[in-house]
Amino acid sequence: MGRRTLSRHSAIGGRYCPAPATRHTLVVASDSPYIHDDFEQALDSADSLVLAGTSSCREVVDKALRWRPDVVLLDASVAPLPGLPAIVRRLRSMAHPPLAALLVQRGAARVEIEHADVVLAADFGVPAVLRALQLVASGVMVAAAPTTRPPLTSYLADPDAHQRLSSLTAREREILLLIVGGLSNREVGARLYMSPDTVKEHVSRILTKLEVASRIEAAVAAVRAELEVRS
Repeated sequence: MGRRTLSRHSAIGGRYCPAPATRHTLVVASDSPYIHDDFEQALDSADSLVLAGTSSCREVVDKALRWRPDVVLLDASVAPLPGLPAIVRRLRSMAHPPLAALLVQRGAARVEIEHADVVLAADFGVPAVLRALQLVASGVMVAAAPTTRPPLTSYLADPDAHQRLSSLTAREREILLLIVGGLSNREVGARLYMSPDTVKEHVSRILTKLEVASRIEAAVAAVRAELEVRS
């Protein structure tokens, strides 16, 4: 794709030292606000990835034309992404085509993943996804072919899943339901009359109790376990 690769060393004073890492730009395209929130928070501490912006899947091509990112991450982690082949074709037709990375749950059907340049499993959490994207953007890895694996056992089939969910307090359950609904920490706080910092503390405890690494995984776990809204 004509991408620049990183030079491993640069000469300084006759000695070879590691070259400073090139910073690559990323657009996160998702129709779920909580996914935007997870990646925005994680990218605050990323070394070589910079968030160019977030977008809905419908508007991602127009945003990519404006921002000219190195990588576009297309979210299909909760449901298949409608129009994926057309989106990827339009991205590749750009004067400076970005790498098209697709975020899925492991076990996604081949028809859902065969059009992307890189396929990444959301199951491993946002930090692992970002580490993989850093490698891809650096030129170390050009593309990652998906392996043929059986789907993961659903969270509902996990004998400990309901026990972990039942360990949530009423407030934590209420917050989790709002996360499933796509609300950010700030929006959850406004809804429940809590500060964003207090919401963040609750979310941290939810992740610990559910034994997941991110809001994305917590929401998926809740959906798969058919968490019901109780008045």
